[in-house]
Amino acid sequence: MVKSKPHNYEVQIGGSNMDAYKPITDNWYVSKFNSVNEGLKPYTFPENIKLADCTLRDGEQQPGVVFRKKEKIAIAKQLDKLGVSEIELPLPAISMEDREADEAIIALGLNAKISVFSRALKSDIDDIANMGAWGIRISLPAGDLQRKYKLKITDDEYIGKMLDMVEYAKSKNLNVNFSPYDTTRTDEIFLDRILKKIKGSGCVDVVRAVDTVGGANPYAIRYLVSKMKSVLGDIPIEIHCHNDFGLAVANTIAAIEAGAQVISSTVNGFGERCGNAPTEEVAMALKILYGIDLGIDYILLKETSELVEKMAGLKLNPNKPVVGKNCFAHESGLAVAGMAKMHFTSEAYAPEMVGQKSSIIIGKKSGSTSIKIKLKELGFESVNDDIVKNILRKVKEMSIENKKNIENDELLEIVKKEIK
Repeated sequence: MVKSKPHNYEVQIGGSNMDAYKPITDNWYVSKFNSVNEGLKPYTFPENIKLADCTLRDGEQQPGVVFRKKEKIAIAKQLDKLGVSEIELPLPAISMEDREADEAIIALGLNAKISVFSRALKSDIDDIANMGAWGIRISLPAGDLQRKYKLKITDDEYIGKMLDMVEYAKSKNLNVNFSPYDTTRTDEIFLDRILKKIKGSGCVDVVRAVDTVGGANPYAIRYLVSKMKSVLGDIPIEIHCHNDFGLAVANTIAAIEAGAQVISSTVNGFGERCGNAPTEEVAMALKILYGIDLGIDYILLKETSELVEKMAGLKLNPNKPVVGKNCFAHESGLAVAGMAKMHFTSEAYAPEMVGQKSSIIIGKKSGSTSIKIKLKELGFESVNDDIVKNILRKVKEMSIENKKNIENDELLEIVKKEIK
């Protein structure tokens, strides 16, 4: 596999240029219905969609995760190697360790743009500007509950503070990303006012729409982003979704369909509570299901996932999409029998695309085909069907007895007893 090259065309679901999208290629075989959108409003994807990974900020906010300075540097280098457009770093005021890590990563001179999370405080803005960061991400919650219980300020005070902060940040020559977070739970009339003031200020380069508690569905996200885009015009919208209902990937794609140009995501979906939209899942869904190439090196997704998993000290669920241990592992005899003839009978895309491999697992659900394949792997080229049946029977018995799959050394012991 070679690194995929980004495209510069638009894909309009249900539109005339859907011919650019191919549900069947040498590397994947997915649903032909992906190009059908009967009765639904067609959306045109924006060009040059960017990936702004926030593993080092929101990813570390997952309870129990602590990245040390050297680990953050290693992750930042890996994200740059992967080819993300932007890397978001955490607030330097969190700790001296975070400040030193931020400074060290900025000093690396990576290809990825480096932006730093900030509160709506001039002291934070000064810190980040003095570090030499390319951009700043000013976060000021706009959600109704946030303003009432956390900020305890009036709508006018909010607008005044927002404008003061973005103008000050822009005076420091920073790329300004403003995040009126909890966006999906913000009064629509007030949000419209915020966006109009942002547009009029001329000081904001990107606006981040945030589904802070994952409480929106894809239709709500489409509506929200469309409304935001109608006010903001040429100002790009970034989408940042949490996964409390398992909709983070779907919501992120819905936002892109509606015109959002920047994806905020984390490797392995790490983040607050249930986490964020996983970088690897969003990237692969867009590439294979929509024909949108983000320009990253997809073959490095597994490698990147493993590094972040190791640094975080968290074990991924084995059936985690794209990068999980069992993504391309097959135990069912029916599945393996089909794969022996054509691997797309049981897989949507080639595992090599993301740095993975297919594997046959031996256990209770195995069939004769699985045993024959494994025997060849172990060097037994020709074994008669009666012996295969005996081996399969003992494999099933052992798997049931031990409530687990059969490892190669265990299978080898069974085989040696059957083949005298």
